[in-house]
Amino acid sequence: MPLGMPFRSIQHVYFDDLDALNILHNVRYLLFSERARGELFNALGFRWEDDLATNPDKYHVVAEHQIRYLAPVRGEGELTVEIEPVHLGTSSAILSARVKSMHGDVVHAEGTTRLVRLDPTTNKPCSWSDRFRNAFGPLVRKKA
Repeated sequence: MPLGMPFRSIQHVYFDDLDALNILHNVRYLLFSERARGELFNALGFRWEDDLATNPDKYHVVAEHQIRYLAPVRGEGELTVEIEPVHLGTSSAILSARVKSMHGDVVHAEGTTRLVRLDPTTNKPCSWSDRFRNAFGPLVRKKA
């Protein structure tokens, strides 16, 4: 069954995620987005526990994060994180992320993450595998 976009993940805010003002700590937005991205990759069949021969695309790094904080998250509870691929290049991929209230009526933060696939021998950028392109490429949001 094909995945619908945006991919949605439920993340729980715990007491230790909060700062002294009872507001979700800024770095937690990136952590929640990272977890959601991992869930998306798992749903596509790219699992971290697979070796490089099975999943060579796991050898990638985060090259850039951009994030805008729009409304604070106050206190414990659940959030929805929406992840959507917006670009697939030769060696890079960009995903958008939105951290929203459970009912989607408040967008707390939004941003993008750029990933770069690396060759495990040289640590230089290299092409995503055909398997990755075939799974990830069709999910890339079409430009309006």
